[in-house]
Amino acid sequence: MTIFLLIRHASNDYIKEGRLAGRTPGVHLNAEGQREAEEMARRTAHIPLEAIYSSPLERARDTAQALAACHKLPITIVEGLLEGDAGEWTGKKLSELNTTETWKQIQTKPIGVKLPGGESIDEVQARMVAAIETIREKHPDSIVAIVSHADPLKSVVAHYLNWDLNNFQRIAISPASVTILNVDDKGATLLRSNDTGALPKLEKPKPAKKEASQETEEKEERKMAEANIVHDLNPVSRVTVGALGEPGQRTFFLQGRQSSTLVSLVTEKEQMQSLAQGITDLLTRLGERTDGPDDVSDYELQLELPVEPLFRIGQLGLGYDQENDLLVIVAYALPEQEEQETVDVVRFWATRDQMRALAHHVTQVAAAGRPTCVLCGRPIDPAGHFCPRRNGHAEFVQMI
Repeated sequence: MTIFLLIRHASNDYIKEGRLAGRTPGVHLNAEGQREAEEMARRTAHIPLEAIYSSPLERARDTAQALAACHKLPITIVEGLLEGDAGEWTGKKLSELNTTETWKQIQTKPIGVKLPGGESIDEVQARMVAAIETIREKHPDSIVAIVSHADPLKSVVAHYLNWDLNNFQRIAISPASVTILNVDDKGATLLRSNDTGALPKLEKPKPAKKEASQETEEKEERKMAEANIVHDLNPVSRVTVGALGEPGQRTFFLQGRQSSTLVSLVTEKEQMQSLAQGITDLLTRLGERTDGPDDVSDYELQLELPVEPLFRIGQLGLGYDQENDLLVIVAYALPEQEEQETVDVVRFWATRDQMRALAHHVTQVAAAGRPTCVLCGRPIDPAGHFCPRRNGHAEFVQMI
């Protein structure tokens, strides 16, 4: 567990004038900002900080210096904590920018929207989180101060609380404010947000006690199976899911083709439904309409026969390649034995349209199977259904 004090730099003339400082060099705190930084440092004096990390920009370093003087700690400069690159907007007044179409997009649906010649908020979030995770590895069970900038800190809060980054502007981060996040491997807890008043007493986190089973596993140093990529369909010409057999006895398949290579994998209905939800969530994060039209025909979504499965899927992964704008499904074979040294893997790389069509098709294929009981939610077999919730008894319900 690591407790982070996320601190925005104090006031400067660019804030006073309503101008976008971006990465302009030489922007120091003004007199008001110096007072804010010193007051912020006094408010943290009772907190047992272990380290102070700062953006390399002067306004952040000035703020961190007040903190360092109070706690008698050095400042470590981290490039990943930089302000977002404002590109061509650097130095411009916000009143000149807030009528542009790009500004409106940044306020409502900013994922993937780059400032002209600069960064997008998702790029800012990626480097900020990477920097903070590196710091977290260095300071387990500690309290650490991070001095950075408004939008980068907003993106960090959105990440650790699993909030939609498109809504990051709803988070307030004022000059010299302190936001406190408690982060561990299971997630994060927001203890304070945009606090400019008295801060709570924080004690250094205690190391979590390891269970006996966990200690045994660590001693045995069990290694993960090495991935053996048997097919890398990059990109697919088609990808689909289908089912063969009668309702209640259907076998599901994930299938993809690239040129003359056709790969079919046995899967479970629940795995495909989870995959469809994952695709929908990822497309939403990429700013896509999940109910929008696509260029994939019904013919392309039919299984190619005969179906000759390569293996049964044990686990599925989903990712995104920003450079090529492709989504990837990573299918891991179900291990045939415990502590297997290698596991076969197939990767299906597809366009946003293909993945959107696949997610819709999964829903249709799943719905074509057995209906579910409105009382217990279990599937109803053609031969009948025992419902444990029908009047509290396991009565036999016959389908008509």
